[in-house]
Amino acid sequence: MKLASLLFFFFVHLSLFGQYEDMLHKPYADWIEGLEKLHTEAYAQGDSIGTLTFLKEFKTWAEANNDRELAMEADMVRGHYYRKFFPKSEDTIEYLLALVESGRANNLLYYEERAVRTICIYYWNKQDYQNAFKWFLQSANNLDRLDEASFPLMAQHLNTIGKCHYFFRDYRSALIYFEKCSKLKKTAFNNRFIRDAQNTSGLCHQKLGDFEASNKHFLDIIEDTTKYQHPIWRGIASGNLGYNYYLQGDYEKAVPLFEFDIEYALNKGRLDYGLAAGSTIPLADIYLKRKELEQSKALIDSARKYIRKSRQTDRLRLLYPVMSKWFALAKEPDSSTVYLDSSMLATAKYDEKFNSLKLMRANQEFLSREKEFEVSKLKTESHLKISQRNYAIILVILLLGGSIFTYWSRNKYLMKKQELKDLALRNSQKDLEHARRELHKVVKKLNQNNEMILQLNKGKLEKADRDLLEQLKSTSILTQEDWIQYREMFQNAYPNFIMKLKSSFPDLSPAEKRCLCLEKLKMSNNEMALALGVSANTVIVTKHRIRKKLGLASQEELSALVNGLT
Repeated sequence: MKLASLLFFFFVHLSLFGQYEDMLHKPYADWIEGLEKLHTEAYAQGDSIGTLTFLKEFKTWAEANNDRELAMEADMVRGHYYRKFFPKSEDTIEYLLALVESGRANNLLYYEERAVRTICIYYWNKQDYQNAFKWFLQSANNLDRLDEASFPLMAQHLNTIGKCHYFFRDYRSALIYFEKCSKLKKTAFNNRFIRDAQNTSGLCHQKLGDFEASNKHFLDIIEDTTKYQHPIWRGIASGNLGYNYYLQGDYEKAVPLFEFDIEYALNKGRLDYGLAAGSTIPLADIYLKRKELEQSKALIDSARKYIRKSRQTDRLRLLYPVMSKWFALAKEPDSSTVYLDSSMLATAKYDEKFNSLKLMRANQEFLSREKEFEVSKLKTESHLKISQRNYAIILVILLLGGSIFTYWSRNKYLMKKQELKDLALRNSQKDLEHARRELHKVVKKLNQNNEMILQLNKGKLEKADRDLLEQLKSTSILTQEDWIQYREMFQNAYPNFIMKLKSSFPDLSPAEKRCLCLEKLKMSNNEMALALGVSANTVIVTKHRIRKKLGLASQEELSALVNGLT
């Protein structure tokens, strides 16, 4: 009877797991395709009971075939399942930590690293960024000890670490991992992660202003002639390369790349409206700069439609400035002001969302240090109690020595802290002076344009003068990039001004607050009008409305109030 049961067990499991026989007693690098199949089949059991039963039987089958490593894979898949479907359970993290220890105990670094990455993702999804980055550091150390031949997941793991640094705009740290990933040899399994790393490396260099390095990464994807080249990534890289040319003002090169990206994104087999919006917005701005208002308006309307369909509303912060400029050139100043305000609100909302994440991570780091301090304190107190009971004399010596050391350490700490404060103050003063110099350069440029416009308007205009006048008026209206740079410069030069303005006068509209920012720079009504793309009368009306809200009788009183806010 017992023999019959064993034979039944053998034949049942042979039929269930026969497809995995070619994985038995093979090195991990030969398992990749089989592991993907194992994950898929485990998840397809319908419910957690079915999945866990399947994995238990797989482990039993592997152990019956004397393959310890393959049996451990059932535990690894189970850990992935817990992380994905039971992230709130306290047992999940305990199970994942046990997987790490199992890898170490069996001297299987590839196994330990996969468990570490699962823990990274577990904490990342919980927005516990402090613990996530702590484990990412462990992952990076593991990857330095592994090689791509024996660990085919190298590209995927490096790419994950880089993406998390990129998420927090730590572009230089992200590049370390993306460039390591980009240098790996492409295979059927890892090529999508390598292309992703190449593309995001280009974006990192783009954010850092190194367009030459950025272009190289995008071109590596576009010009890839290997069997692993892919039209999806070619379209994405084309759009990103086009954006580089757009930022550099090389519109002839940018236009065909944007058009290619949009055409590919709207392909029936893909329909990536977010990707289409990303290239449509700068393309609309290029036609606007060329004074082709009709084509620009059509692209603006398309971009709004793509944003709505993709639900990627963060892209509105890029579209609204283009719309504001379009209405300014179309001589509709009221609509221009509305969209300029919308642009500032959308950008502020986007920055606020990112800053809240940065603040969350900073708070996590602070709380982690506080927790470590409390644990250290408790351990010290416990040690002192034991010493007091058994070694009274030694305790006195330790306390005395501890007091001296504490006094010396604290004194040294306070001196170092004061030095850092002094250094920070000096650097802050230098940054403030630099910011004000840069800000006044922008203002000076606008003033020079205004003077030239006034001179040209006084005389009889030839065709060349009329063209120059139109060009000056167009370039004086602040573009999307100008406004972002201008706002950052103003915040750096007068860090408390906008905050005091909001707290002291909460009833002011965004347009009125912007007017007071320009007033702070002592710009005339004509200069303000030129910068905003509106008429001088509109500026005068705005100032009148501000004085009425603030109960001020004259322009002199308004100027005195603005100068008093520092």
